[in-house]
Amino acid sequence: MAVTPTTMTELNDLGKDYYTNVYVQLVNPETPLKAQFSKLEGANFTGRKWIFGVKTQIGGGSANAGANKTLPAANAGQYDQGEATLVRTYTRMALDGLAIEVTKRQQGSFRPALAEVMSDRLQAHDLEVNRQMFGAGNGVLFQITTGANSATQTPGTGVAGASGDYGVVNGGNGTRHVYVGDVLEFYDSTLVTKRAGGPVTVLTNNGTQIGLSGAINTSNNDVAVRATADTDNIQAGEAQGLLKSVAATGTFQTIPATFQGWKSVVLDNGGTLRDISDELVMQVIETIRSRSRMVPDLIVTRPGIVLKYSEIFLPLRRLDGQDVQLKGGYKPIAAVIHAGGSIPVIGDNDCPNSRMFFLNTGAFRMADMVGTEWADLDGASFDRVVDKDSIEGYIRKYWQLITIARHQNGQIADLNDIASVDKIA
Repeated sequence: MAVTPTTMTELNDLGKDYYTNVYVQLVNPETPLKAQFSKLEGANFTGRKWIFGVKTQIGGGSANAGANKTLPAANAGQYDQGEATLVRTYTRMALDGLAIEVTKRQQGSFRPALAEVMSDRLQAHDLEVNRQMFGAGNGVLFQITTGANSATQTPGTGVAGASGDYGVVNGGNGTRHVYVGDVLEFYDSTLVTKRAGGPVTVLTNNGTQIGLSGAINTSNNDVAVRATADTDNIQAGEAQGLLKSVAATGTFQTIPATFQGWKSVVLDNGGTLRDISDELVMQVIETIRSRSRMVPDLIVTRPGIVLKYSEIFLPLRRLDGQDVQLKGGYKPIAAVIHAGGSIPVIGDNDCPNSRMFFLNTGAFRMADMVGTEWADLDGASFDRVVDKDSIEGYIRKYWQLITIARHQNGQIADLNDIASVDKIA
C-alpha cells in the first residue's frame, strides 16, 4: 500500500520500489530487440575496454591414415581477440516541489506523480538503448539532404536512395528518433567538423521538420547527433549496433574482415529499392547456413516489410504466425518457414527502413557493466537541487553490444517498405 513520504529516505525507497517491483516486470513493446541477447560472460574488463576471444575460421587437417602411417598434423582454427569500449547512457529526471506537494495533499500519496514521471524517463531510456542497438556505432542520428542556415532543419526522408535515419541510404525518415527536448549537435558528413551554434534543443517536430532553439548553418549531407551541454555521441561513442556488426566489410571490434568467419552475409541492391522475395530470404538463410553451419533463430525488420512479405504468400499462408514466446515476453508477429524449420520474425520500429536482419541470438552478448538502474552513489537515488524547489535523479547504463560470431548473421538491404507504417516521435 502506498504511503506519503515525509523524508528523502522514504522518497528514495519509493523510487527503488517502483523500479524493481513495477517497471522491470513490464514489457516495453517498443524495444523488442533489446531483450533478446544473453549477457557477456568470461570476458576481461580492463577498466576501459572489454577484451574477449572470437573464432574467425574453422581449422582443417582431418584425414584418414592407413595402418602404421603418420597421423594428420595437429591443427586448430583461427582465433582472434576482440575489443569493445563501454558506452554510458544516461537519462535524467526532476520533480518540482509544488507538484509533489499538490499530489500528496490531493491523493494522499506521492506515488502517482513519481510513477508518471519515472515511467516516462524509463521509457525514454529504453528507446535510446534500443535505437543504438540498430546503429552504426558512429553516433549519427540522422542526415540532412539539403542544408540551410536556419533554426528549422529538414532531415532526409530516406527514400529514393537518399539518407535519413541513422545517416544510411534508404534508412527512413530522419525525424523518427528525434523528440522534443532532445539536445543536438551538427557535424559535416565526415563527422569531423562541428557546425557552429550548437548545442541546440529541439523545440518542435512535425514529422518532416524540426524546430531548434538556435540557427545552425548546415550544408548538404550534414549529420546530427545527440548531445549534452559539453559533449555529444560522436565524442562519447555509441553502441556498435547491427548496422556495424552485420556487415561484410570493415574492421570490427579491432578484427579485420579477412576471414569468412568475420563477415556477415549482405544482399544489397546498390541503393536501388526492390521488392522482397522468397528467393532473397532463402538465399540469405542458406548462405549463412553454408558459411557458419548455423541457421538464424530470429529475424528483425520493419513492420512494413513484414506486411510486404506476407502479401506475397497470402494465398499459401507461407508466412505464418507462431505460438512461441521470445525473451522479455515478446511474441513474434510472424515466422519464416524454411527447409530446416521456422524463424520467428519481430517487427521493430527502431529498425532502419529497407533492412531485414537475420540473427543468431547466440552470436551476440550484452556487455552490461552496470545494467539500467537509478544512480545511488551516495545511497540516495534522488537529491535536492541546490537553490531550487525540486529534486532530481538519473538513470544510467554502462554497456555495449558484443558480437562473437559475425558470420552467423546476415541482412537484406534496399527493400521496398510501406512508408505509412512509420514511427513519428
